[in-house]
Amino acid sequence: MLFVAAILVVFATSVYGQHQLIIRDNGKLCTPWIPTTGGQISLTYTNNPECVGQVGFEQHSTFMQVRLCCQALPTTTASSIFPRECGRQQYQPIKGRIVGGMHAHPNSWPWQVRIHADGGLCGGTLIDTRHVLTAAHCLRTPIVPQKYMVYIGLHDINQPVYNEQQIVAEQIFMHEQYDTLTSENDIAIIRLSKPVTISDKINVICLPGPEAHNANETVWVAGWGTTSFQGQTSPVLKQASLHVMPDRCGMIFRTYDNRKQMCAGAYGGGHDTCQGDSGGPLMYESNGQWFLNGVVSYGHECARDGYPGVYARVSYYLPWIRSKLSAV
Repeated sequence: MLFVAAILVVFATSVYGQHQLIIRDNGKLCTPWIPTTGGQISLTYTNNPECVGQVGFEQHSTFMQVRLCCQALPTTTASSIFPRECGRQQYQPIKGRIVGGMHAHPNSWPWQVRIHADGGLCGGTLIDTRHVLTAAHCLRTPIVPQKYMVYIGLHDINQPVYNEQQIVAEQIFMHEQYDTLTSENDIAIIRLSKPVTISDKINVICLPGPEAHNANETVWVAGWGTTSFQGQTSPVLKQASLHVMPDRCGMIFRTYDNRKQMCAGAYGGGHDTCQGDSGGPLMYESNGQWFLNGVVSYGHECARDGYPGVYARVSYYLPWIRSKLSAV
C-alpha cells in the first residue's frame, strides 16, 4: 500500500507529528480528533490510498477538537449482518470487571484469543487473519511453534461451540530486544498455520495510528486469567474498564518507559488484569471501531489500590509489527 505525505494548514493547537487517516466514520476516513486551543499550525498527515478526493478538516461541535477527513472508497462485506471491517462486532460488550467482576457477553470481543503452550495460559489479539499479537514473556525458549495452540471464537472453555477455531502456530516472532529483567519490548507475534475464518463471532481488531494517546480516558481489557492474585483462572471470558494513567507507573516502577509502555488501572483498585491475562488486549473505542492500544505486560499483584498495570504501547511498535506481517 502506497502512502504519500502531505501538509494541511488548519487552526488548531500546537500539536505536531504524523496523523493517519485510519478511522472509518459514515463513509469517510479520518484521523483521531485533535484537541485545539487556537493558533495557526501545519498538520502533517499520511494519505490513505482508499481516500477519494481531497483531504479536509472538520471541527467538532464543541469547537475544541478538529480532525482531518477524506471520502472513503465504498467497502463491501460478505455478510449483511456483520461488517468485515476491523474493530467491529455484532455482539456488543457489557460493562464488567475481570478481578472480582462479571462475565463478558459471548463473542463481544471477537478478536480475543486464548493461547495454550506446555500448560501455560496467555491471551492474545487477532490483528489479521494469520497473526496474533501477544506478550514476549508468554513464550518459552527455545521456542517451538508447534507447541502453541491458539483458540479463536472461544467464550467458555467448558462449553466449546461450533464457531470456535483451534489453530496451531506456524512461526513465532519475539521482539529481538525483549528484556526479561525490565520487561522492555514485551511484545511478540504468532503467525498461524492457516488463516482464521472471519464470521459474525470472529473478527480482527484495528491497529492504532502512531499518534494514539488516551490520557485519562477509558480503556478495556479482557481475559481468562485468575480472578484474584494467585487464585484460580476463569473458565469464562471476563472484561474490565480501566483508566489510562500516564504519570502513575513512572513513580512506581523504576524501569517504566512511557515511550514504549502504557499505564492503566482503576482509581481505588478492584479492576485489573491478572495471571493468565498476559498478552491480552488493552482496547479503546473510537467512532464505533475498536483499536488495540496495549498488550498486557506486568503489574504488582492484581487490582491493588495504587498499583496500575503496565502494557506494551502498540503504537510505538507499529513499524516492528508491520515488518513481521510482511515477512515471508
